Amino acid sequence: MSLLSTIRNKAAALTLFDPNNERRSRDEIFRQTYRLPTNATLQTSISTEFSIESSALYFPGKLLLSEAYLVFDSIESRSCYFVMPLVAIRRVERLASKTYLFALTIQTLHGLKFNLQFVGLRSQIEHFCDQLKQNLRSNVSDMRLLRKFLSTLYSEYMLSDMSTTGPDSKRDSMAVPPGGLGQIFKYPGDARKLRDKSKLRLWAEYMRDHGRNLTLIRLPTFQKLIRVGLPNRLRGEIWELSSGSMYLRLANPNLYQSLQKEYAGRTSLAIEEIEKDLNRSLPEYPAYQSEEGIERLRRVLTMYSWRNESVGYCQAMNIVVAALLIYMSEEQAFWCLSMLCDQLLPGYYSQTMYGTLLDQRVFEALVEKTMPILWEHLVKSDIQLSVVSLPWFLSLYVNSMPLTFAFRVLDVFFLEGPKVLFQIGLAILRINGEELLDVSDDGSFISILKDYFSRLGDSAHPTSKNDKLREVTKFQELMVVAFKEFSVITDDIITEQRQKHKNHVLDGIESFAKRTQLRNLHKTGHLSQTDLYNIYDRFFQALQSARLGLGPTKTLMDVESFQIFMQGITKWADEPHDFLARLFHRWDVELRGGLSLQDVVTGLGSIMEEDIMNSMAYFFELYDEDGDGKVDREGILQMSEGLLYITRCLTAKSLLESEDKSPQFSSNSASPPPGQVEASIDYLSSVSAFIRRAFEYATPDVSEGDAYSEKLIPVDSKSSSNNKVKANAALDPNHPLHITLPTFRMVVLADEALEHFFAHDFAASMKLEPAKGAIREKGTLRELFDSLVSDSMRVAGEVKRRIDEMERQAREQQAREDAVAARTSNQQQQDDDDDDDDNVREKDRDILTGLEIEGVVDVQDTNRLPSGSA
Repeated sequence: MSLLSTIRNKAAALTLFDPNNERRSRDEIFRQTYRLPTNATLQTSISTEFSIESSALYFPGKLLLSEAYLVFDSIESRSCYFVMPLVAIRRVERLASKTYLFALTIQTLHGLKFNLQFVGLRSQIEHFCDQLKQNLRSNVSDMRLLRKFLSTLYSEYMLSDMSTTGPDSKRDSMAVPPGGLGQIFKYPGDARKLRDKSKLRLWAEYMRDHGRNLTLIRLPTFQKLIRVGLPNRLRGEIWELSSGSMYLRLANPNLYQSLQKEYAGRTSLAIEEIEKDLNRSLPEYPAYQSEEGIERLRRVLTMYSWRNESVGYCQAMNIVVAALLIYMSEEQAFWCLSMLCDQLLPGYYSQTMYGTLLDQRVFEALVEKTMPILWEHLVKSDIQLSVVSLPWFLSLYVNSMPLTFAFRVLDVFFLEGPKVLFQIGLAILRINGEELLDVSDDGSFISILKDYFSRLGDSAHPTSKNDKLREVTKFQELMVVAFKEFSVITDDIITEQRQKHKNHVLDGIESFAKRTQLRNLHKTGHLSQTDLYNIYDRFFQALQSARLGLGPTKTLMDVESFQIFMQGITKWADEPHDFLARLFHRWDVELRGGLSLQDVVTGLGSIMEEDIMNSMAYFFELYDEDGDGKVDREGILQMSEGLLYITRCLTAKSLLESEDKSPQFSSNSASPPPGQVEASIDYLSSVSAFIRRAFEYATPDVSEGDAYSEKLIPVDSKSSSNNKVKANAALDPNHPLHITLPTFRMVVLADEALEHFFAHDFAASMKLEPAKGAIREKGTLRELFDSLVSDSMRVAGEVKRRIDEMERQAREQQAREDAVAARTSNQQQQDDDDDDDDNVREKDRDILTGLEIEGVVDVQDTNRLPSGSA
């Protein structure tokens, strides 16, 4: 098999070319896979071999190009990849190669050089290179912003001219980049125990050889360094890089500062909700007991609520942002929150929280599949797993674990994505499975897990005779179980399960929202509960094409949506007309230019009440524009047009079928009198008669002068002339006239067909039938919503007592740990605190052999270039 065929076959295994992703666009998959901004589009791609000049490693894979980014992804699952903004490329040269048709050498702004050797037809290669050249030129103007951006990254400061010291040192001349609250209030955990300086030295070594921040090449060592825990000072930057929010911040310079100026002093409902939660955000961390920490948290949450007003502020956002701000600046946290809400966890922090609820259903399905005995026990004991797991997912474990361990979970989450939340959750249940099988209520279930979280730093095997085994902590055990035993939980499985349960979850959300909104309606008239359900379904179907469970885009119906709504309930609204516009404005009682659900319910309730007198009055008032109780000549003509517009779709058959329901006929009659049937069938002649009678009985609008002139008409005027004037009064604008409501009723009641129309047919022309795709009440996810509320309240009292006890024990345990830490040997302190040497020591490398790196694919020997190769 040729090399080209091998690459083509292996490329099919890449996420970007997964057949399961056919429903999503190519650009959407590209952005989601590589965490790029929403305006990034995939322009072209080509098979390539990638190698770093200073290394003997090479990687076959795919090179992808967008307007502002160059992306490489190796064929072997993420053994090597990079996402590089084109503004970070300084030089591109053609490389002489005897093996390949075309090759390039690229040098980045940090001096890193790597080679790209293309595999493909000459025309494909030339097209890719032309597009690359064009894109590089179009991004030249953005390079001026790069210096300011890089000054916010600690890796630039850390690696700036590390070989020099003293007054000429480049590092000494640089300002220390802004950091998180941890620099002021100290970072959680003991830096010596966490071996923070050793980790920092390992990262410095990696970045010297493989680039940093925007130009970083991600090899398996990159993944290992993250798995073992990030150093405090680099954590925010690596989170930003791994999540993709760094590219968002790069693409939107100064936007955060502009939002602060634009919305200074403004208030909203979201801001009121934010104020309620500020003091409940990680209160155990000192920064959030101070004005500095609270102000930073307030600004980030407030600016995001203004930038994304459709989301505003949602539950648990305060916890997540409070965690980010310990390691990030405000601007970094703002963009990281944006990436979380928009791409990493869509729907988690939204009005309906559909993303969180969907993942709860997926998590339950995975528990049932991987731990059937435990799942059966939970179901039998009526223990709601979601009561426990919902806070895990919403707060990304920050509110459940001690902070030092929760941040370790976040390290991996930002790199590997949402599957980490599932893997960690499953591992927690697996490790505590035996104890959980003995519980019979929610309170005991929560208590066991709370106790487990409080002891994550303890030895997992305290009685073992093996020294190394005794050193393994419960948290390390958790990481091993999560990423080794549950490595089968992949992104594809999560996506598949989400698609499987999506409709069921959305049905439940929509059913719950429907019941809530309909309960809050007032003035529903004689409309039944079934009528209200059908009105609700058609109202929101007319408003939007997307599922309501994903969050309504708007709640007011405009004129166009109103016509769509009316088309669904009546036949005569099949085309726009003045009557529809009048009906819309009549229902818009608050003059907002749109109709709420309450407006529509009230309006339909008024029309569909079969009361002939009220029905005639309602119709008359539609044309009484100034509310003076009069309809003028033009209004009479428009009124007749409205009657023709409505009655054109009413057939003789519909009238005959409905006659027996009309109150004007005796219930003992088998059919209406023949004369009445013939009169009621012909609406056209009835409307014509209506016009004639309306003008005949209309009241002239005459002034005193006109009245005097009328008296001076010669006595010998011919009668036929007077009759002619009266017959053409509708066509004579010089003789204004009007009708009142009593006159209108008299004219209508003089015609049996119109009388029947207002008594029955007008209301009956509107059919409140179920809409297609409407959610019916059939036990969807009601239990998910109701149980989350009722069960949480039911166990609240018991859990509070147990949690208080656990917190007391945790404080005592922390006090003991602090005492032990204070007695740490002077030699350890000298090694970790006094020695500022940036060079990696041999003892630092044992960090990369820890249990946490289980499952990380290492570079194979087949990826090494032969000695002397180009």
